[in-house]
Formats: sequence, C-alpha cells, structure tokens
Amino acid sequence: MPTTLIDLFDEQVQTIPAALYSVQTNFGNRPANMFKEDGKWRLVTYNDLMNRVEKLAIALIKLGIERGEHIGIKANTSARWTWVDLGSMMAGAVTVSVYPNLSRWDTTAVVNHSQVRLLFVESKAKMQELSFYVSDMPSLQYIVCMEKGFRGNGKNTFGLGELITKGAEMYPTGLGLLRSRIKSISADSPATLVYTSGTVGNLKAALFSHKDILSTCTRTYRHLQMHGKPIDSNAVSLVMLPISHIYEKIHGYFCPLFVGGCLGFIASYENLMIDINTIRPTWITWVPRLASLLFIAYQKAFMGTKDGRIAWEKAIDVAVRTTRALEDANGYIDLTRPIIEQLDPALRAEWIESYNSVYWRVHHFLGGRVIGLIIAAAHLDVELHRKLVGMGLPIILGYGLSESAAAVALSCTDKYKIGWISGPVPGVEFEQDDDGELLLKGVGVISSFYLNEEATNECFTPDGWFRTGDIVEMNEEGFIRVVDRKKLLIVLDNGKNISQARLEALCGTSALIDQVAIVGQDREYISALIVPNFDFILRVLTSHGIPFDDSQCVFEEVDGVSTCVEVGEDIMSNDLVLVAMQDQIDMINNKLRDYEAIKRFRLLKRRFSEINGEVGPVNKLRMKVILERYADIIDELYK
Repeated sequence: MPTTLIDLFDEQVQTIPAALYSVQTNFGNRPANMFKEDGKWRLVTYNDLMNRVEKLAIALIKLGIERGEHIGIKANTSARWTWVDLGSMMAGAVTVSVYPNLSRWDTTAVVNHSQVRLLFVESKAKMQELSFYVSDMPSLQYIVCMEKGFRGNGKNTFGLGELITKGAEMYPTGLGLLRSRIKSISADSPATLVYTSGTVGNLKAALFSHKDILSTCTRTYRHLQMHGKPIDSNAVSLVMLPISHIYEKIHGYFCPLFVGGCLGFIASYENLMIDINTIRPTWITWVPRLASLLFIAYQKAFMGTKDGRIAWEKAIDVAVRTTRALEDANGYIDLTRPIIEQLDPALRAEWIESYNSVYWRVHHFLGGRVIGLIIAAAHLDVELHRKLVGMGLPIILGYGLSESAAAVALSCTDKYKIGWISGPVPGVEFEQDDDGELLLKGVGVISSFYLNEEATNECFTPDGWFRTGDIVEMNEEGFIRVVDRKKLLIVLDNGKNISQARLEALCGTSALIDQVAIVGQDREYISALIVPNFDFILRVLTSHGIPFDDSQCVFEEVDGVSTCVEVGEDIMSNDLVLVAMQDQIDMINNKLRDYEAIKRFRLLKRRFSEINGEVGPVNKLRMKVILERYADIIDELYK
C-alpha cells in the first residue's frame, strides 16, 4: 500500500502520457517551460504544453506513425526538443536521440540501425545538410524541421508548427484516435532509445521502456527526499546540457517535469549569466568541465589585481579549511545544516568575510537560489570539489552511464564525503567483481543492448549484472569513487602497465589543458597529443599585449558554452605557450613514476570534436580514430 506521494506516483503512474496528464491535473496553470523567443522570455504552462503535445501526437498518428515505430531527434537542447519528444511518445512512438553534432556517417549508421521513420531536425540549414545523404537512409520517410515558421512540401517534409496546426485542425476527430493510442501503451512499451559513447562500428544502444524512465525518476526522488534534498513542484531546472544525453534527459528534464517543476532553457551562451539570472534555477545539472570553467573564470578575474589576488587566495584557503572543519573523524559532512552554523566563531567570521568578498559572486552567477547542483558524467577533481563545497555550493556528485539511465549513485547531503559518491540509489544494486570492476543491476539498468547480441554478451555477466568498465574503490559505508577504467591500461614495450585514466585525470587538473590523448601502447614511453585550453591562452596573450592572428580563431558551442576550438600556428608556436605547457607537464610528471611520465607531447591547433568522429556522444575520446588520424604525428614522437 502506498505511504507517500512518491509511492503513489510509482504505483499508479505507469506510462509517460499518464505522468503528463497527472501533472497537468495538479499543476495545469503552473509554468512548465521558460524560454526566450523573438527577443522575449516566454512561459508555457502545463495546460499549454499538453495542448501542443496532444496536437503534435494527433498529427503524427494521422501521418501514419504506428505504436513502437522510431522517431529520431537531431537537434540541440530547446523547449521544442521536449515538445517533440513528449508528442512522439504520446503517439506511442520510440524517440531516438541522434546527437546533433554526429557526422554524416554516424548519423546514417544510427538512423539505419534504429530504422528511424521520421526525423526531427533543428533548422532549415540542418535540413539542407541532411538532403545530401538522405538517400543513404532507406527507412527515413519524413523529415520535420523544428525552426519556427518553416513550411515543408506537405508530402515528406514538414515544419513543426505545420504539424501542430494540422493536429489542431484534426483535434475533434483525432482526440479519439489519440485516446485509443494512449490506452495501447503499457508500462513495458519502449519509450526511448539512447546510443552510448561507442557509437562507431559496433553500435550500442540502450532501449528504455516507459516504466524504466518513470522508475528512474522515482529512484532519484526517493534518494533526494531520504537525504534532505527533495525535488518538488517548486523546482526550476536549468536545462543547458544536451538533452540527447540520458543524463540531462533524466535529471534536468524528466525529473523536474513529472513533479510539476519548470524547465528553464538558456537562450544565448554569450549572455549565460544574464540568462541564468533570469531563470534563477533551483536545480542545475552540470558536467565537471563547466564547474572547472566557472572556477577558472573567477580565479582569473580576481588574480588580475593585487587586492583581488589577496581576496581570492584568502577565500580559497578559508573554503578548504571550512570543509576540513566540517568533516567528522571519518571524513563525513552534514550539508543539510547551514555551513556557518557548524563553524567556530573565528572561522565563521572568516567565512562570512570571504562570502562577502568572493563567494557571493559565484552564487550570483548561478542565480542565487540553487538547492542542488548535480555534477556527473565525468570525474570532478577532488581539490576543486573541496573548494566549491567550501564556498557553499550545494554540489551533488553523481555516477551513472547511458546503460543505467543516468545516475545510479548521488551524494548524500546528510552524509557527504568529498571525492566520494554514496552507495546506490533505491532500487539499484552494486557489486564488485574480483578485479574491482563495479557491476550494476536494478531499476533503470538495461538487461541487453538493442539488436546487439555481441555487445550484450561482452558487457553482462552470465547472471545478468551489467559491467560498467569502471574500477572503483568502495568504503565500509558502500560509498564509491572511480579509480580507473578497466580497458584504459597502456602496456609499454617493457611490460609496464600504466593507467590512462590517471594520466588523463592529472592533465585535467591543469587550467592550460583542455583535451589530452595519451599514447604509448607497445611503445618505449608515454607521449601525449594535447589540445590546449585555447580560451585561457587567448585571455593570457591578450592581457599581456601579445599579438596573435585572431582571424584564425574559430568558436563553436561546446557543452553549452561558446568555446574557441581552433587557433592559428602562430599561437601554437608561441614561446610563452610552449614554455607554459612544458611547465605544466613537468608538474604532472612530478606526481608520476618515471615510466609513467609523459616524455614527449605535441600541441594540436584544433580541438577533438564529435563532428570529426574523434569524440563520442558523451565527450569520450575515440582513441581508435585519433590513433589512425594522427598516426604520422604520433610516429614523430617516437623518433
């Protein structure tokens, strides 16, 4: 018998359409979406949202989309993305996330593997790109452009607005068809298909049912409520990461939506702070790179003057001492209580002084009312973690994979440990293999890969545990921290084993290094292909009055931030840059044994990217592609 609202939701709401109607009934006039359009911020209530979603679903059904057929979405994050996603699932279709920056060949592979019949694309320009290779995708029958005002030919191309209008025209007769379709959807009906980072060659896709999605949200609700951070209808979620990734889709989109919260969408990454302060989120899902960029940006700003440097260094020292003071004998912290209430008078006074001079600026950047800042999808440097928590940021570390429907572990705010993540969320089980690999089973964790028996056999134990590939350390409380990747061991020609993940993590602590590809398999020593942090370098060169050819600098959006992705040779050959990078590598090597040290490196003038096939959908480097593409450069490092 259900005893809480979460129990009631888990027991009575079995499909995504049911969840949507439930939230509309309870919060129909509350805002569901907040976004900027035509220069103005707009609110869409749950009643408005359902009106659009129903009409789109009717249009899709009238177009001939059957229950269980696959509809692809190849677009960047926006409110429209969610309308398309919800409308497709309400029509009984399975949405397929086609990552927006996938190359022509990867897009073709995903569409063909999943047999996508209708594909939503972001803009007229993207539609034009698709036209050059649409003939390579025989299952694709319809293309719908999400750009406002677009009109198609009415046969195989449509605009999103057109379909919603058609749905409105057919609403009186189509509503019965929609009701019938919704009744045919069960808890076990497939809802969404997500391709993992290994989407080259051996395609691996995780298929989640309606109940999988809802149960994954429920396990998150339970965990947050149990540990003092409940998410409810007052939630305002900042949606800026790619929704095509399951992490943002679950934690930034579905979780707040199904409890009546509001999704706030960034309008411009050039005006990120302005947009965040307009939305004023209470929940944010981020990746470590964004946390690092935020920290580095404020560090750079304060270090520009003598007084600023003194204030910054004092504030960071206070932040570190604060977390140390909060820790009990076993290193645990209670973050359900305000920090200043737990400090002695002297440290409390220092913390308040540091807040007034430094910390408030970071809090203000995030809107000033964040309850939970979830950081997952990669490793967050432990020292950076400590500093941010000491500043008062409510960071919740997460651990999960595409195959586990995002986070299966989240920090416990009532028993918090820097650098560690709690044990599994309710409904999920952890086990360690003999070699320390973390194994998963339970709510939201897939039991096989879609149409890929080989990958299923490789990634699951005979008794059904999913192999994460992560080597973890587990303490007496069941908390975990990832210490290595099982398949990321480099063996030198002398038989020495070196952790690629450890070298990458050390390089990741440098403000000067953006991406690094560690090489050395069957070689004499370790080398590295390094993509510098171009944005950081440009700021340093500019502040020192050192000229460079800015016409060679290319900027693109990366993880929701406008980022310099390519520079000219003049910057790569600049003595200041080369000396600074060598200093960074020397500092990293000082933490390594001699055989682990990076003996040689080459700076690359262009960032590894998804569009070039060098980076997977969740920002993991595709080393096979990189090793082939940069073979000549790598060979030079061993001459």
